[in-house]
Amino acid sequence: MLVALLILVATSLPASPAEDPRPDSLEFFEKQVRPLLVKQCFSCHGEAQQFSSLRVDSREALLKGGKRGPAIIPGDATLSLLAKAVRHEGLKMPMGSKLAPEEIADIEKWINSGAPWPSGSAASSVAAPNFYEKIKKEHWAFQPINRLLLDKAELQGGGTRPCCDLPLTPSLEKEGGPANAIHSVDYFVRTALSNAGLKPAAPADRQTLIRRLSLVLTGLPPTPLEVDLFVRDASPEAYPRLVDRLLASPHFGERWARHWMDVMRFAETFGNDWNYEIKGAWLYRDYLIRAFNQDVPYDQLIREHLAGDLLQKPRINAKEGINESVLGTSFLRLGELGHDDCIRFRQIRTDVVDNQIDTLGKAFQGLTVACARCHDHKLDPIPTSDYYALYGALTSSRMVMRNADTPDVNAAAKQRLRELKPLIRSELAKQWIQETGLIPRYLMAAHRAWKGLPPKEQDLTELSLDRIQAWLALLEKQKPGMEEPLYPWIQLAGSELAQEWRKLQSRYAEETRSRVAYNREKFRPFGDLARDGFGGWYADGNASLDGPSPSGEFAVANSGPAAVTGVFPAGIYTHALSERLDAALRSPLVPKDKKFLSLQVVGGRMGAWRTILDNCMLSEDYQLLDSDSPRWLKIPNRDDQPALPFYVELVTKGSNPRIPDRPDRLKVTQAQLDSPYSYFGVARAYLHDVDESPRDELSHLAPLFAGASPASLEGVAERYASIIRRSLERWAAGKSTDDDARWIGWLLENRLVTNASSQSPRLQELIEDYRLAESRIAAPKTFNGTADLETGYDFPVLPAGDAEHPGKTVPRGFLQLIAGTQEGVKAFGSGRLEIANLIASPSNPLTARVMVNRIWLHVFGRGIVPTADNFGVYGERPSHPELLDALAAQFIRDGWSIKKQIRFLLMSQTFQQSSQASPEALASDPQNRLLSHYPVRRLEGESIRDTILAVSGRLDRTMYGPSIQPYREEPKDYRKLHQGPLDGNGRRSIYIKVTRHEGSRFLDTFDFPSPTVARGNRDTTNVPAQALALLNDPFVLDQAAFWADRLIKAQAPTVEARLDSMFRAALGRLPDDAERARFAGLAKELANLHKATPEKTLESREVWKDMAHAIFNLKEFIYVR
Repeated sequence: MLVALLILVATSLPASPAEDPRPDSLEFFEKQVRPLLVKQCFSCHGEAQQFSSLRVDSREALLKGGKRGPAIIPGDATLSLLAKAVRHEGLKMPMGSKLAPEEIADIEKWINSGAPWPSGSAASSVAAPNFYEKIKKEHWAFQPINRLLLDKAELQGGGTRPCCDLPLTPSLEKEGGPANAIHSVDYFVRTALSNAGLKPAAPADRQTLIRRLSLVLTGLPPTPLEVDLFVRDASPEAYPRLVDRLLASPHFGERWARHWMDVMRFAETFGNDWNYEIKGAWLYRDYLIRAFNQDVPYDQLIREHLAGDLLQKPRINAKEGINESVLGTSFLRLGELGHDDCIRFRQIRTDVVDNQIDTLGKAFQGLTVACARCHDHKLDPIPTSDYYALYGALTSSRMVMRNADTPDVNAAAKQRLRELKPLIRSELAKQWIQETGLIPRYLMAAHRAWKGLPPKEQDLTELSLDRIQAWLALLEKQKPGMEEPLYPWIQLAGSELAQEWRKLQSRYAEETRSRVAYNREKFRPFGDLARDGFGGWYADGNASLDGPSPSGEFAVANSGPAAVTGVFPAGIYTHALSERLDAALRSPLVPKDKKFLSLQVVGGRMGAWRTILDNCMLSEDYQLLDSDSPRWLKIPNRDDQPALPFYVELVTKGSNPRIPDRPDRLKVTQAQLDSPYSYFGVARAYLHDVDESPRDELSHLAPLFAGASPASLEGVAERYASIIRRSLERWAAGKSTDDDARWIGWLLENRLVTNASSQSPRLQELIEDYRLAESRIAAPKTFNGTADLETGYDFPVLPAGDAEHPGKTVPRGFLQLIAGTQEGVKAFGSGRLEIANLIASPSNPLTARVMVNRIWLHVFGRGIVPTADNFGVYGERPSHPELLDALAAQFIRDGWSIKKQIRFLLMSQTFQQSSQASPEALASDPQNRLLSHYPVRRLEGESIRDTILAVSGRLDRTMYGPSIQPYREEPKDYRKLHQGPLDGNGRRSIYIKVTRHEGSRFLDTFDFPSPTVARGNRDTTNVPAQALALLNDPFVLDQAAFWADRLIKAQAPTVEARLDSMFRAALGRLPDDAERARFAGLAKELANLHKATPEKTLESREVWKDMAHAIFNLKEFIYVR
């Protein structure tokens, strides 16, 4: 019954006509189908030869066919010979291997869509001579912006007579101009209307105007109070004030950031089978919100997106401690990414860069640059060499995890930790030095136990049995090596001491010389990690800003009874201050002339080492570290791929893109993932061919054999104690050597000294203070970004996109159409900054046009150029080309200010006019391209959901932060598809996590774009599933109930009064008499249905839940009028 009632009360609004799909279809052909024809078919069915009299290099040739008849029947792949042949139904083409299933599906999809083919283009790989020059000279988008049109518009619009003999209203007045001046936008629009014999619609009423304005600028409806204030304010400044207030709203940034996120194919998972997290993607989303709210100039945004990590003066957010500029580079990392071996499957890597080029080209230039991947672009002047010039620039940058924290983040906490560490060291050293006096007794007691001799009575009462057991365990160690500190003791025991001592003394001296010589011959240092500058390695993160640590560095335990976790040789240790600090340490490119790389490392709590070949960022080639004592790690070199760059990185958990990993690869608990702790350290790095790591050079034991032989084992024990005592004394003075650190680390690792935070009141106080300061360290802001760490390298053209057969190498650079040359970039690194400057140049004919068109699209619902991502030859032409150039020129003149451009459009009568179309307009301009009236359009799914939350009263306006999982009836945790709350905790839709698998069902129903490619134009469908979602989706029902509870709590005196409040909240207006009567009747019927008496109708939750649900289902509720 309720469904019938909802249908009864729903009011209809016209939907926008569907856009011509031709440009998208042609792009699909260029990217997916034409490369197959070139690679698989052209050699036998091209210009040179035609087996079976068939050519496949034009649509006409395919329609004509060969000896067997037409090769394609547009619209029917089932009957098309080409599709049958690639399916191996009878004919089996191409010769050799059958096409992959996805390639066959692409051909079938193309045929079923009508086999679109750009007119006048054949499937060759090289464009015809002079073709590009002709296009450059003739195509409108490649011509310089006509800045004189801005002067013309201002002259005509700022004159003393109105355009086209049309009346003006106060809201039409150009600010600062004469009272009868016409707005520049209206000048161009009205000129076109006049030429078409049409007139503009009357101004919209104020209730409609404020709702339109609020939804366009913030994506949220105005409150009843806001509507009342605007309607009652009769001053000429009421509308400009409203515009300025909404532009200043923090929700403006949320709304307009989401528009840009469509273009950036924003997602928070990489997709494919395991759907890995794009860690820190939400930081990029928040960066966009802040940037739009702060009106960061668009040319600055371009530079930040392409080269934010390379700017000499990055934009710093001092309040939040964020390097904003570096976050912009996240856009390069948001694409879909496979997690298989991208060396065995080379297309994984080339597809990533192709997606980056495709997004860059569409977003900033409105060009389908990626169509030149396999062959010269068939319609736009983009040769394949330009594609690979861009490819070289992008692939020259490392795709890495970055940290957006500024150096002063956690500065106070870190300074306090630095102040406390020497005090802790001094207190520990004092106590441990005292304990060295007992080392001889402990060693002798352990020796007696080892030899099966009875213990001394005094030892049993005065020594710790646990400590004796710890020493005994070392003596009982099976086959200890010469590097073990107690190896000499074991050899001396039971032998004639002086004689065995001399033998050992000689043996150690000779072995040391031999090992030093061996290491010098067989191992080549790969960076000095104990010196300032990280030895040529590259550090990122807030744990690495202080540089390498000296010998004797130690880590304070962050919890539990232990005081410290280790003492280390000179090197780089992310936990030198705290395991809460994040870091990554990346090697230079590893030379391929050696078989192995060995690193001396420590690490734990999911700290890891990774090997990265050819920027394969989701490579499975990584292992977790799990040792607080230095251990050698031997990594095989990738000399099997001599042409591909290879490096090694050490990362904490937050900087490892593979964590959280898939369950069969790494089994961890949620508590481990949520823990703020992770660390690694590295002391030395060597390249070598021998199948072993560097040999221990035994220098730490040299002091043992200095001087004459002790007279007894007790004397040997005293010598051990003396060595350890001197090591501790130097450590206390801050003058440790690596050997001193080794001795102290050995004591700690084997529990030979007291390591308890409570072993003295002073130490306990210091450790508590340290842990308190450590707890104040904020979580690191890590994200997927880029880094230029070495000289860039140029890339070869891949004919037909085939990575296995590269062609001629081209220099890194940008489109010759813009750069004017293919000399390439001359700077160190990738050249991304040079490319960014070319795009952001005022002389670039595309950049400003493309962006003002995007702004126009979101203000008016349709771009001046309807194909917002394609300004090329097979994109649509502008409806108002002169207006587009005038706006582009003004955009540049106004410092690339997005807010100024939006405000300028909003001040036009074209925006403020009614959405009511005249009969003449419907007849001669049914798509309203000339804008005789404001275009009616359906809200995006996010605004529908946010409006429901706002009207129900559930909306939580909290901004920023990690995303909320979308609601799912059945989570699939193994694919990172976790279950979120039904109402998303009331947060706006921009904060709902975007996953490449199974996103928000409600948003998807309302045409949420697939986050795989740039989408400046969203689809706007009108399908039964949308009506069903508003009728049956549990979110809608839940919010209807929430609104009902608020309505009942508000205690309206009558049904009619409550209806008035509901209409004002949902639609920004009162119901008319007919609506009021119809809804009052509906309330009465629902009261009968739910058995609510007239006296109890206003208190019935069921009645008002259904009434709220009915309001949500009004067409007007989800449309901008």
